[in-house]
Amino acid sequence: MKRLKRLIGRLRLYWLAARLYESWQLLARPHTHGALVAIWHQQRLLLVQASYRRSLSLPGGGLKRRETAQQAAVRELAEELGLRVTSGELVDPWQITESSARGKNTVTIFTLREAREPAIRLDGLELVGAHWLTTEEALTRPLVSHVREYLEKNR
Repeated sequence: MKRLKRLIGRLRLYWLAARLYESWQLLARPHTHGALVAIWHQQRLLLVQASYRRSLSLPGGGLKRRETAQQAAVRELAEELGLRVTSGELVDPWQITESSARGKNTVTIFTLREAREPAIRLDGLELVGAHWLTTEEALTRPLVSHVREYLEKNR
């Protein structure tokens, strides 16, 4: 899977892979599970821009087989941002399950509070942008639905 991801990245085909995945979801209607992390520093939240999506989101991704949401969140932060954290630093899990024509998606959002702005490294392939925004600034931007609901409920 890692090799396929690298090849897709090298060929700049994340948008195509995303469309194929969305088509598969329309047929299979799976129940997917994801883990995201709301990284906060001085009242600002880190939102990321994926190369295959117009809306901003939080760093994170899908759970692998036999992986907890917390384990997935730790792994995804390392993979996507080069940020190393322990599972104990991820607190206040908030969960939402959304239903659509593509099936169900359960997302767990953890909170990570940083005293200093963390050094992040975007891969430039999957993640192409990062923005530190206040809650109010974030809510004026296009956001994936579960991130918008998280911010609105946790104002």
